[in-house]
Amino acid sequence: MLKNTRSQRPCLPARRPHSLFWLVWLACWVSAGLAPAPAQAAQDLISARAWLSDPSGELGPDQVRQRDWTPYSGRLRQGFTRATTWVRLTIAPQPDMPGDGSGRPARLVLRIQPGQLDEIALFDPRRHGQPPQLTGDRHDWRLGEYRSFNHSLVMDAPTAPIQVLLRLRTTSHHGLDIEAMSWDLAQQRDGSQQLGLGAYFAFMLMMLAWSGWSWWAARERVVGAFFVQQAVSTLFVLSWLGIFRVYLSDWLPAPLLDAITSWMFPLAQTATVWFHWHFLREFNPPRLGLRCLEALMALLPVECLLLLAGQTRAALQLNVVVTSLTPLLLLVMAWRMAPPAPQETRLLSRRQLLTVYGLMLLTLGSATLPALGWLPSAPWGSSGLPLYAFVSALLIAGALQARAKNRADAHRQALTALTQSQRDAARERARREEQEQFLAMLTHELTTPLSVASLALSKLSEASAIRTRAYRAVDSMRAIIERVSLADRLDRDNAMLRREDVDVTTLLRELREQFNVNHPTQPRIALQLEGLLPWQTDRQLLAIVMSNLMDNALKYGAGEVTVAGCTQDRGQLPGLLLAVRNAVGPSGRPDPAHLFEKYHRGRAAMSKPGTGLGLYLSALIAKRLGGELHHPPEADEVCFELWLPA
Repeated sequence: MLKNTRSQRPCLPARRPHSLFWLVWLACWVSAGLAPAPAQAAQDLISARAWLSDPSGELGPDQVRQRDWTPYSGRLRQGFTRATTWVRLTIAPQPDMPGDGSGRPARLVLRIQPGQLDEIALFDPRRHGQPPQLTGDRHDWRLGEYRSFNHSLVMDAPTAPIQVLLRLRTTSHHGLDIEAMSWDLAQQRDGSQQLGLGAYFAFMLMMLAWSGWSWWAARERVVGAFFVQQAVSTLFVLSWLGIFRVYLSDWLPAPLLDAITSWMFPLAQTATVWFHWHFLREFNPPRLGLRCLEALMALLPVECLLLLAGQTRAALQLNVVVTSLTPLLLLVMAWRMAPPAPQETRLLSRRQLLTVYGLMLLTLGSATLPALGWLPSAPWGSSGLPLYAFVSALLIAGALQARAKNRADAHRQALTALTQSQRDAARERARREEQEQFLAMLTHELTTPLSVASLALSKLSEASAIRTRAYRAVDSMRAIIERVSLADRLDRDNAMLRREDVDVTTLLRELREQFNVNHPTQPRIALQLEGLLPWQTDRQLLAIVMSNLMDNALKYGAGEVTVAGCTQDRGQLPGLLLAVRNAVGPSGRPDPAHLFEKYHRGRAAMSKPGTGLGLYLSALIAKRLGGELHHPPEADEVCFELWLPA
C-alpha cells in the first residue's frame, strides 16, 4: 500500500509556483533603491583626491603634507596592508550653502563607506593644534555629531578651496568611498539609504522565513542547510551595513561590536560552503571537489585562532581569499559533474547549475577582487557584499524552488508508475492463478481417461502390436502431462530441491536400460563414464534433465547417442560434467538463439511429438541445481553439456 509520508510532501514553492514572483519584484525595487543617483553624485564637493601610504604609521599631518601624494579618482582601493593610509581631499567652496538649522555656519558632512573601518581621523588645517575628529567601528556611534549608518565626519564649509587630511587605520581592506556634501543633502541621501536598507532587510527576513517554512514543510536536509546559511548571512550583512553598530550601541561597547563583525566573516563563509556541500552532493559532483569544500570548511578553526590571537587582518585576508575561490570551485564542480545514470532523475540540469554559480561568481568577484586590489572598483562600490548576499539568496531560492518542483513531479511519476506496476502485478497474479487452476483441472481430467484406457488395453493380448503402440501413446501423453505440470511447479516454487548422495553412474545406467527397453527399435545409448563418485544433488531433478537430453537426442539425432561423464573444475570450483552427443539428424541443427525458450520447437521438429518444454525444463533445473546447461557449437555433432558444482 502506498503511504504519503511527511518527507514526501513538496515544499511551499513547489505547491505555489508563483511564490517567488514577489521576491523578483522586490529584488528589482531594492536594486533600484541601492543604485547610485547620478544627479546627487554630481553634487560632491571634492574636487581632487590623493593618497599616501605610511608603512611606519608614525607620521603626523604636518609631516605627510611634505610627502609626494598619488592622485586618484572614485574609490580608493589598497587591499589589505599594515600601513596607515592617508587621504588628501581638496574641497571647493559652495556659495549660498544652507546651514544645519542650528544658527552655526554652513557645515559639510564627509560621508564614508564601507561600514567596516576601524578608525578614520579628520585633520582640518583650520583646527590646527586641536585633536582630530574620530569615527569608525572602534568608536562609539552615539558620540558622533552626525549619526547615520555610514561613518560620518562634520566640518565647517570652506569659503576658499581647502585641503583636509584623513588618516585610515584598520585591519580590514583599505577601501574608501568618500563624499562631501551639505547637511541637507546628506540627510536626503541617508533617508534614501535607510529606505533601501529597510527594503533589503525585509527581503533578507522574507528569504529567512521562506527557507524556514520550506524546511518545516519538507524536512529536507538541503533546505535546512539553506535556512541555517541564510540566518548566518543575514546577521553578517546586518553587521556589515552598520545596523548592529547603530541599534546595539546602547548595550554593547564599540570594540565588542567591531569584534562581532570580524567574527561574522568566517562564520558566514563557512555556513555558505556547508550549504553548497549539502546541495551539490545530490548531483554526483567530482569527489575531489567535495574534498576541497571540506578543506575550506576546515579553515574555520584556523581563522578563529587568528582572531583569538589578535591577527584580525590575517584572518580577514584569508577569509576574502577563501570566499573569492569558493564560487569558482562551485562552478567547476557544476561543470565537471558526472552525467546522471539511465534510471536517475536529476532535479536540476547542468545548465541551471552553471547559470546559478556563474552569476554568483561574477557578483562576488566584483565585490572581493577590488577589496584585494586586483580589479578596479565596481559601479556599486562598497555595496558589493550585500549585493552578493542578495543575488545568491535569490538564485539559490530559485534553484531550490525548481528542485522542489522537479522532485514533486518525479514523485508523482513514481507514484503513477508504482500504481501501474501494482495493477500489472495483480493482473499477472490473477492470470497465474487462473492458469494453475486450468492446469490442475486439465491434469485431473486427462489422467482419469488415460487410466481407463490403460485398464482397457490390459484386456488385449500381450502379443498384440496394437496394445504395444497404444501403451506407448498413453505413456507419451502421461509424460507430456507430467512435463507441463513440472514446468509450472518449477516456475512457481523456488524451494523444490532436495540434496542427497547420488550414484551418477548407476542413475545413467538405469536411464539407458529404460530407453533401450521401451524403444528397442531406436539407436542404442552408449555410456563413457570416467570414475564418477557419488555426487551431492537432487536425484529426481538430475534424472529428469538427463532423461530429457537422451530423449531429445534419440528423437532428433541420427545414429548412436553417447553419454559421457567426468569431473571438471571451473576456475577453483570443482564440478561434474555430463555430456550427451549425437550426430546431426534429419531435423538439422538446433537454433542457438531460441534453444532454451519455453514452448520453442524448430520447424523441422514439427513432425515429431513434443511440447517444446524439454530443453526449457532442463536448463531451468540445471540453474536450480546451481549449475548450467549449454550447447557448445560442434562441427560434426550436436552436443549438450550439463555442469554441476560440487
